[in-house]
Amino acid sequence: MLIREIILENFMSYEYARIPLKPGLNIICGPNGAGKSSILLGISVALGQSYTERSRKLSDLIRRGKDQGRCTLILDNRRRNGRRPVPRINKDDIILSRYLRVDGKYWFEIEGKAASKSEVNRLLSKFGVDPENMLIIMHQNMVEQFIVLSPQEKLRLLEAAVGLEAYRQNVVNAEKKLRRILSEKESVNRLLESARQTLNYWREQYDRYQRKKQLRMKRRFLERELLWSRVNKLEKEKSKLNGELESLKDEISAMEEKMELSSRRIKELNEIRLETSDKKRDLLKKMLELERERARKEVEADLAVKEIEEIDALNDKIESTLSNYFRSIASIEEILKLHDVKALESLKSSQQTLGELIKSIQ
Repeated sequence: MLIREIILENFMSYEYARIPLKPGLNIICGPNGAGKSSILLGISVALGQSYTERSRKLSDLIRRGKDQGRCTLILDNRRRNGRRPVPRINKDDIILSRYLRVDGKYWFEIEGKAASKSEVNRLLSKFGVDPENMLIIMHQNMVEQFIVLSPQEKLRLLEAAVGLEAYRQNVVNAEKKLRRILSEKESVNRLLESARQTLNYWREQYDRYQRKKQLRMKRRFLERELLWSRVNKLEKEKSKLNGELESLKDEISAMEEKMELSSRRIKELNEIRLETSDKKRDLLKKMLELERERARKEVEADLAVKEIEEIDALNDKIESTLSNYFRSIASIEEILKLHDVKALESLKSSQQTLGELIKSIQ
């Protein structure tokens, strides 16, 4: 039930009246002129229905002799399914009032605070009430207007009155959305297929990336293992080299001792070498002198040999000459025997020749 109570103060025939309403059907009955229509009109005025503002002056609704009238509705704001219709007002009852003045001024109040008509409409919309719907409040002269309405308009008013208008609008919007979704379904399916292909492609790429990542991790692990193996190897080599270095140091120490001994020995040998060098120099001098003497003697011997050879050659020549001479003498003797005079002359000539020859030989 939307309205729990109606309060009319200085309104039409009522000076002050409170009409409580119960859940379910409420029937107000009485003889003509008892004020039944005034109650319905008070509800319309409090809700801000346009019909009341068009039909008469609101100031005419004020009780005669009064300057101000009031129509108040106590609205039910109790929780429904754990939620209040108007959550911002944390009360079970909401007081909606409309004040009328004889000078034509009027205003709304919500919970004692002035409010505009648009604020009142927003408040009523929270309860699902449209005050302009003639099925909410149908006055006596509105039956003819309702009859001439089209079935569609009657359905709209009925749905709004029973609270199905929002549901119907939701259904219409849902149908539009469904058609839009169905029209987009094919394109979405195409996009989905493309996305599926793209997903497969990127899944393959991701798998390849994961394999590559694993291989990289394995490679880094193996590289670290290799580095550690190299480090271990180098450590072993270092230890080995350190041992060899110590051995070399010992050998070097021993060699240094040997070198020191060798140095002393070399020094001694150098001293001996110097002594032997002096002796060698003296010996070389003597050898040179002897060599010179030997050479001189060899030269003299060669000269003597040459002289002997010359003498031998000269002796051979002399012997040859003497042989010729003896032959000449023999010839001369023969010639002398044959030719005495000529022989003598030839002899003289031969003697002369022989004498020249002997001179030349000498």
